[in-house]
Parts: sequence; structure tokens; C-alpha cells
Amino acid sequence: MADVTVKVLVPATNYDLMTIAELKLAIGITDTSQDAALEDQIDRYSDVIATLCNRVFAKQTLRETWRCVGLDCPATRLFLTQYPLLEQDVTSVMADGVLLPPEGYELDERAGKLLLFDNTATELVVTYTGGYNLPEEAPEALKQACALMIHKSQVEQQRAATSGIRSISHKEARVQFFDPNQSSRQQTTTTSGIDPAINSLLMHYVRLQV
Repeated sequence: MADVTVKVLVPATNYDLMTIAELKLAIGITDTSQDAALEDQIDRYSDVIATLCNRVFAKQTLRETWRCVGLDCPATRLFLTQYPLLEQDVTSVMADGVLLPPEGYELDERAGKLLLFDNTATELVVTYTGGYNLPEEAPEALKQACALMIHKSQVEQQRAATSGIRSISHKEARVQFFDPNQSSRQQTTTTSGIDPAINSLLMHYVRLQV
């Protein structure tokens, strides 16, 4: 195991997973009357997805310091915080203050795993740029998850606005209302409160602590 310190050197300027045009197309909105609310929801649910996945998707430049402790010292595999990234996105890898040449390590670009060859150092400092240029490069699965979350929120808000009306009576006649989605809604929510369809989209992007 290792103790990891992460310093953001160049933060992202946009963390949104999709544009308002993409969202409106996905949920079938053609006018501009809700644009301000939709922009706010994109911002909010992009952050929710990042939190659920335990990572930042937007491209940033970072400096990560790995100090190995315990039985796994010295470290041979580093799982970088921000990914994906290309080999040329790795600015430097310092091992106990000494710059490692590119042939001293190998990068799994998609997963952000840095494999070190013949490492004997107890402190490693990696400076690199990783993540997606958002929203253009966001994976389609994340865009879909964001759109589904926003659409579900809108449906629940509309339902809540009319949920107080249960029946209408006039003289001897009485009409009662039944929500056909109530039972299915209770059955299609995971214990974490996330819709299974959304959860299945996000599970492939969760960053696990190693």
C-alpha cells in the first residue's frame, strides 16, 4: 500500500459531462424556456456522477506523490488518480529525487496504471495531465447517465406537484386516482437509491482505491 498526496497544478475549467443541446435532444425539449434550469441540472448531476464514481473526469494537470509503506514497499504499480491519459501526458516520474527515463516504466493509458520496472525507491513523484476534455470527450455512457438522472428528477418533481390530488367528488360521484408507476418505481431502485439502468452505466467508470 502507499500514502498518496495529490496536488492539482492546472485545474479544469469545465466539469460538465454534456452540453445543454445534447441534454435537450436526449429528453425531448425544443424551446429555450428551461435553459437556465437545465444548465444548473447538468452542473449538479455531473458532480453527482463524479462523486458516485469517486473521480474527476475533467482533464487536469496533477502532481502525485506516492510514499510506500508496509509490505508492498517499494511500489511497482501506481494507479493514477486522473485518467485516461497518453504516454506523452506524463511530464516526469521522479524516484527518490531521480528522474526516471521513459523506458523505466510503462503506462496503461485507459486505466491510468503506471507499471515501474526494477523500482527500489520509497518515494515516487508523478507529474502528468489526465482526464477528458469535457464535455466533448465525455463517454456516451456518462452522457446517458446524466440525461437519465435529470429526466428522472423532472418526472419526480412533476409527480410531487400533483401527488396531493387523490380523488375528486361531486354529489354521489367520486373519482379516485391511482399512480401506475408507484409499484414499479419501488421495485426498480437499488439499495443505494440509484436506478439500476443508471448504475449499470456508471459501474464501469468507478475508481477503486488500491
